[in-house]
Amino acid sequence: MKKFDWLTFLILCILLTIGIFFVWSASSERFLYKQLVWILTGFTLFFTLLYFDYHSFAEYSYIIYTSALFLLILLFALGSSVKGSQRWFSLGSFSVQPSEFMKIALVLVLARFLRYKKHILGLSDIGISLLLTFIPMVLIIKQPDLGTALILIPILLSILYTAGIRLFHLLVLLGTGLAISPLLWMYLLKSYQKMRIIGFLWPEKTTDWGAGYHRIQSLIAIGSGGLLGAGWGSGTQNQMKFLPERHTDFIFAVIAEEWGFLRACFVLFLYVAFIACGIGIARNTRDPFGRLVVVGLITLFATQIIINIGMNLGVAPIVGVTLPFISYGGSSMLTSFISLSIIFNVKMRSKIDLASQRLHFTN
Repeated sequence: MKKFDWLTFLILCILLTIGIFFVWSASSERFLYKQLVWILTGFTLFFTLLYFDYHSFAEYSYIIYTSALFLLILLFALGSSVKGSQRWFSLGSFSVQPSEFMKIALVLVLARFLRYKKHILGLSDIGISLLLTFIPMVLIIKQPDLGTALILIPILLSILYTAGIRLFHLLVLLGTGLAISPLLWMYLLKSYQKMRIIGFLWPEKTTDWGAGYHRIQSLIAIGSGGLLGAGWGSGTQNQMKFLPERHTDFIFAVIAEEWGFLRACFVLFLYVAFIACGIGIARNTRDPFGRLVVVGLITLFATQIIINIGMNLGVAPIVGVTLPFISYGGSSMLTSFISLSIIFNVKMRSKIDLASQRLHFTN
C-alpha cells in the first residue's frame, strides 16, 4: 500500500506478541483466547478504516461525538456495575467501555472545530473547546473512572497548543486547573480514589485500607525481576497472585518480573520509537485537520503509556489505565487499533487542505 508505515506496523506486531504472551502468563487461557478475538477484531477495523479518506471523519465528527456522549449518559441507566464502577455495557461474555471511544471522539471533534483557526484562537474558541472536553470528562468521572477522564486533559492541551493558542492563555488554563483541583477533590472524587492518591504519596500509611497495596506489590515484582528476570511464567508475585490486576493495569510489572530490567527497557524503547514515528507523521502532515488529529491521538497513546508505567513504578497514582496493545481489554484494544488506523490514514492521504489555503489568502 502506498505510504504505508511499515516500521510502525512492525512495532505494533512486536508489542501485540509481547502482550499475548504476558496476558497468558498473568491470567489464563480463557483470557488469552478473548484477547486474540479482540486483536483479530482490531486488525479487521484497522484495515477496513484505511479504505476511507480520513477527511470523512471530519464530516461526521460532531455526530460521532454526540453518539459517544449519548452512550456515556445511557451507561447510568443500562450499564453493568463491576467493582462499584458503572463503565461497561455487557454483550454476552464480552463488555464494551464507551469512555474508551469517547477519547477518539474528542480528538476528532476538537480537530474539526480548530482546524482553520491556526494562530487566531480567540477566547470563545478556547471556551468551546473546554466545554467539549469537560462535558464528557464529568460524565466519565461520575462512573467513576478517574484515569480515562484525566487523559482527556492532555489531549485538549496538545490540540490547543498545535492549533496556535497563545502561551499566556495556555498558562492561564493550567493555573485555573490547579486552582480548582481542591473542588475536584471535595466534590467529584470518590473516597477510594482519594485513598489511592494518599496511598501513592504515603503507601506505608495506607496499606491497612489497601490503597497502597497495589503500588507495594508492583514494586516488589519489578525489583525481584533483577537484570534478566525470573523467566516467563515463573514470577512469584505474578504466579502466586500477590500482584493485583496482573493482566490489565499491572502487566508491565509482570513483564519486568519475568523478563527483567533489560527486556523491560526494550519494551520502553518500542514505545518511544512508536511515539517518535507518530510525531514524525504529525510534523510531515500539511493538512490542518490531519495534523491536529495525529497530535491528539499520539498524545492519547503517550499519556496512557506514561501513566500506566508510572503506576507500575510507583511514580504515579493508581488510576486504572491500560498499557496500549499489551494489556488485556477489549475496548482499549479496539480504541488503540482505531486510533492507529486513523494515524496511518493521515500519513497515506496527507495533502494540502485547499479550504485552509483559501482561508489563508482571504485573510
